[in-house]
Amino acid sequence: MKLIAYSLAVAGMLALVDVASADHDKACKNIHGKVTVVTTEGVSVNDKLYAVGRSTRITKGDQTVKLSQVSAGDIVCLDIRGKDDIEGEVAAITVLSASDSAPIIREKEFVREKTVRPASHDKTCKHVHGKIVRIDDSTLIVEGKPYACQKTTRIIKGDHAVALETLKAGDFVCLDATDDEDAEHKITAVTVLSPADASQFESREIIREREKIKEKIREDK
Repeated sequence: MKLIAYSLAVAGMLALVDVASADHDKACKNIHGKVTVVTTEGVSVNDKLYAVGRSTRITKGDQTVKLSQVSAGDIVCLDIRGKDDIEGEVAAITVLSASDSAPIIREKEFVREKTVRPASHDKTCKHVHGKIVRIDDSTLIVEGKPYACQKTTRIIKGDHAVALETLKAGDFVCLDATDDEDAEHKITAVTVLSPADASQFESREIIREREKIKEKIREDK
């Protein structure tokens, strides 16, 4: 009898391990994605910032954890109920295990490969366009000039407003900025362009550079 009871106990423990290893509902309709930025106020997932507060339940495995225990690179499930309330805090964040997150990552990669977005940014846009060379605190260095972000600066990537921390060197951007002769141009809005949109302006910049080279050669002659 003891042997039977021990065998049943071991079988029960193994069953619990199997359930825990992949217990996230594959049909879950919540937001899923990779955390790119964690701040004291929330997390950025899929390039969109979600507010986290006292009412937000954060779980990792079978434990309730603090926001500080969520890291960039974690794959999470977001229950965004409450985000439209006054506080704007999401209801819950679940940090997924490797086995739970693998199907989600594969699905997103497949969709990304199969989806090609047409160019949508206005070709005649008169704002500043260029590649971010580096970021000094809240100042973007674009085409060799500094552009300062303000607290009110709106940063857009895709269809979402994102945090300044999501910008990185190499991003091709459209800057709605002051054109005065100050040491730093102040930015009202930043739009991160898709490769299709960026190519329109990159080719324009290449043509300008060629014209500058030709003009320089003529002057030297």
